Amino acid sequence: QQVLCLKGPQLPDFERESLSSDEQDHYLDALLSSQLALAKMVCSDSPFAGALRKRLLVLQRVFYALSNKYHDKGKVKQQQHSPESSSGSTDVHSVSERPRSSTDALIEMGVRTGLSLLFALLRQSWMMPAAGPGLSLCNDVIHTAIEVVSSLPPLSLANESKIPPMGLDCLSQVTTFLKGVTIPNSGADTLGRRLASELLLGLAAQRGALRYLLEWIEMALGASAVVNTM
Repeated sequence: QQVLCLKGPQLPDFERESLSSDEQDHYLDALLSSQLALAKMVCSDSPFAGALRKRLLVLQRVFYALSNKYHDKGKVKQQQHSPESSSGSTDVHSVSERPRSSTDALIEMGVRTGLSLLFALLRQSWMMPAAGPGLSLCNDVIHTAIEVVSSLPPLSLANESKIPPMGLDCLSQVTTFLKGVTIPNSGADTLGRRLASELLLGLAAQRGALRYLLEWIEMALGASAVVNTM
């Protein structure tokens, strides 16, 4: 057990003369301060103090993540420096609700059709014979996506307010497709299912929300249950 080295106040030896009131108050305060320091030292090393520090650290990280996700510092500074904050907020609201242009519609159509074509090609390649190059091609595509997600800064997809609706829709489609890949009867081999699970986990970590991690755990448990029943 650790020895506590605590230096107490220097109390006087036996004296014939009685101490004054000021001296008595001084020694009393010194004794109380010494006892308080001893109590702090003992309590800081207790298991309860360790558990409390861990909980405070978890809460600090949660509040930090919420602040980064929902608090746009640039927009707040812009509103503070703007002389007409009310008109500025009205302009931002009107810009966010403006109708989509023809260019946006064409881009969205291209992205949607491109994703559908990619998913269809991957499914078709998985249905090819095992001796063909289809499986390796699909695994290479997923492995490249994993490298791209891993190279992103942490929590790059956490602030969904900064992601356009088309980006969120693409994330949803990719997530749905990868969840289907992890199922044993999807046609993918063991390596492909593992790579799809890794990519899903990377996307969940980048989005920085607990529900995405829980969805990944649910997916993993469901795939494991299907494997055990086969």
